[in-house]
Amino acid sequence: MKKIFLMAALCLPLLAACDKEDLGTSDIHVPAFDYDALSQTDKYIYDNYTVPYNMDVIYRWNQGDMSSDDMRRNLVPPREEQVEPFLRMIKTVWVDTYASEVGEQTLRSYVPKVLLLTGSSSYNDDGSTTEGTAEGGRQIVLYSVNDFDFQLDQIMSYAHVMHHEFAHILHQTVEYDSEFENITPAYSSSWMQMNDQTARSKGFITAYASSNANEDFAEMVSQMLTHSAEEWNALIEGAGNAEAVADLREKEAIVTAYMKNNWGVDMETFQAKVVAAIQAAVQD
Repeated sequence: MKKIFLMAALCLPLLAACDKEDLGTSDIHVPAFDYDALSQTDKYIYDNYTVPYNMDVIYRWNQGDMSSDDMRRNLVPPREEQVEPFLRMIKTVWVDTYASEVGEQTLRSYVPKVLLLTGSSSYNDDGSTTEGTAEGGRQIVLYSVNDFDFQLDQIMSYAHVMHHEFAHILHQTVEYDSEFENITPAYSSSWMQMNDQTARSKGFITAYASSNANEDFAEMVSQMLTHSAEEWNALIEGAGNAEAVADLREKEAIVTAYMKNNWGVDMETFQAKVVAAIQAAVQD
């Protein structure tokens, strides 16, 4: 059974992504090199990620680049012909949408400094697969690049990963209203024992959101941004009881105010922009 986790950090090692840290703004050290000698893939990375956003993309990796948890899995690097198309998609649904909202320079200050791509899936003990993981806000690992073929469910999954993790970086920089964690305080490490619909009946937008307040916040942001207004409202109104709907709406209000007051982002218009970018990235 293959079940794609539509969230970054859907495994316990990723809970570390919520820890505060000094994200830093120093440039990646790029030694002198011959640009013309670079492969087409490396030129694309340099021009579209490294120069404008101070990000390094690693696709020629060895097992030592992986986390201790990933080292026990049989992972392979991505095929080079898959790398540029995949990165174009990530740029469309995440980088470009945020840059249009907050500006390239602001985005450059907060983006994770490393994207590590793997070609194969990361299988969990229950048979499910993880699409992305994050390490302390500085590195994001994206899996299954060799299987990527521009289908809607894949694109939504990866968009969710990136927007989820960036929401963590934002709230590590400027904290959200502390009242958020008091709305549904019954967070639990046993979130994997319930499905998303059950979680919504308890006031959490997904099961993973019930693991702790920081993941709850990031899930609210990323789920809202990757669903249309109609889909988003259907998720909330379909929670199953009035109390859960009220709790989700209260969280929504805090998230919306946080993004507007601290980052100048109107979540309603940004939601439409991200959804349109996801649809634009789909290929037949």
